[in-house]
Amino acid sequence: MAIKLIYGTDEYLVSHHARKAVNTFCPEAEQTLGLETINGTVKTVDDAVAAIKTCLGALRTVGLFGGQKTVWLRDVSIFKNQVLSKSKVVKELLTELAGDLKKGFPDGHHLVISTFGLDKRSAFYKTCVAVAEVEVYDLPEQDYKKRPIIRDRAQKIFKKAGCRTSGNALDLFLEKVGMDTRLLVMEAEKLVLYIGDRSEINTEDVKAITSSSADAITWDFTDALGERRLDEALKILRQLMFQGESPVGVIFAIENLFQSLIQFRGYIEKGWLRIGGGYGAQAVQWSNDAEMKALFDQFPSDPRKMHWFRVSKIGAQAKKYKSKELEMCRKRLLKTHEQLVSSGVSQALLLEMLVIQLVGNA
Repeated sequence: MAIKLIYGTDEYLVSHHARKAVNTFCPEAEQTLGLETINGTVKTVDDAVAAIKTCLGALRTVGLFGGQKTVWLRDVSIFKNQVLSKSKVVKELLTELAGDLKKGFPDGHHLVISTFGLDKRSAFYKTCVAVAEVEVYDLPEQDYKKRPIIRDRAQKIFKKAGCRTSGNALDLFLEKVGMDTRLLVMEAEKLVLYIGDRSEINTEDVKAITSSSADAITWDFTDALGERRLDEALKILRQLMFQGESPVGVIFAIENLFQSLIQFRGYIEKGWLRIGGGYGAQAVQWSNDAEMKALFDQFPSDPRKMHWFRVSKIGAQAKKYKSKELEMCRKRLLKTHEQLVSSGVSQALLLEMLVIQLVGNA
């Protein structure tokens, strides 16, 4: 008898290791008769009750012909849904399931529970800790803590495939795929196939084959704006509109970009920041100015702690605009934002006109 609880915020790793555990208990060739999978992704109390009852029934039923049996309660959403987890009937059934876990199952019976969220204060979790083997696959909530972990995973995937990344190809790759491990793995494998017999991945390879995540598409759009690439900015804007992106959400992204450009243009003009032509962290040089330090120490997010790649990109973009141009951009943004929420003009058309004004002759 074996019981495994596999949980965490990294959905890809939770699913991967749960499948690995299931295959260990019940080899693929035996899963037709020896595996019972119960979908734990539920939205209503009735569905949650049905899933737990099915799991209880499966665990209490002897395997076909008296053989081994593995039950997989898969991708359980009950534990992180406050409405479901607080339901009296759901609580009672989870208590009943916990009781069965404590009693144990017949030899040859195994249970795997995979979930992406779990309340560690719950009695069910404490029971699992006491009687089950627990595996945790969490990612930190903060991006600055998550980024080095994702970066390390990408490097390991490329190294295992016998590849290396040149220049800022890895940073560009991570900006496009974001922080989702599943997308990271899929896009890394696609990139490795794309380069074929070559062992080095360059930025052109990343641009040619790597798909952007939903968040990264917005980054691509703001990068095109910051770099004053009008054709590319309009192309991505139309893609965002086609995908149903909120026009107000898009203008918020543009406003955030130009706020950063205004700030970084100021840092550069004051001599606080220098953007070199080299590669790596040494391309970004912050001064030791006392006024800068006093100001940055008051910020909730210190610019000096940003990743050097992002700083070098925003800094390089800020250098493409004069201060007077950025001030005019700010005014046009305010006017367009007001028009978006108050006028009857097409929102997509307003955004296109704004982009042309910002990127063309501000």
